[in-house]
Amino acid sequence: MHPAVRFLSLALLLSLAPALAAQNSVQEFRLGGVARILNEECIRLTPATPYVTGSAWFQNPMDLEYPFELTVDLVLGENNDLGADGIVFVFHPTMQTGYRGEGMGFAGLYPSLGIEFDTYQNIHLGDPVEDHVAVMVHGQLHHGRSLAGPTSVPNLENGGKRPLTVSWSPGTQTLQVTLDGELRASYTGDIIANVFGGNSKVYWGATAATGRKMNFQDVCIRKLVYALVD
Repeated sequence: MHPAVRFLSLALLLSLAPALAAQNSVQEFRLGGVARILNEECIRLTPATPYVTGSAWFQNPMDLEYPFELTVDLVLGENNDLGADGIVFVFHPTMQTGYRGEGMGFAGLYPSLGIEFDTYQNIHLGDPVEDHVAVMVHGQLHHGRSLAGPTSVPNLENGGKRPLTVSWSPGTQTLQVTLDGELRASYTGDIIANVFGGNSKVYWGATAATGRKMNFQDVCIRKLVYALVD
């Protein structure tokens, strides 16, 4: 193993000391915008308040030269017809919060790769009627520029925790997105070269936003296994 890399498994830590490990995992995130810690496992990215944005970034960068598997729960609120806008799972060289509303805290982040969980149809962005998942780059929300998707999914705004796993295999250069136990998006390509200009070291986090319509939107940490850069 490369000496500059150490492996972190919060799943192992949770089995040894659940309360301490869960608390440590949440405390190791840098919060932006209106985001706040809810409890030992969950961060509220946005309350059900109009025109706000929030982000939570894990403060240690990862190295995309190594595989990872990140498992979290997403909560996208309880407002269906009146709810918006969604959560984006983001990889970015710095820890920032993008634009609110339809930008979901992702718009404006460059270079970046984002996995969108969109709960509101913006017709001018090529959104389908249904809630949907897509893999996007460079803070660009129009689906004409998406790397994968949009893929329609059943209603996400039911107040429940939605298990999400994002995995990366550098050997096959494949990114996979599993939501509610089903593969929802997959992309194969040289992310390091084509998205991040040869830089393999990035931060990961979650962003969310509201506009005129709103929802509380949370991310809850379950299992993080990946290579950290010292």
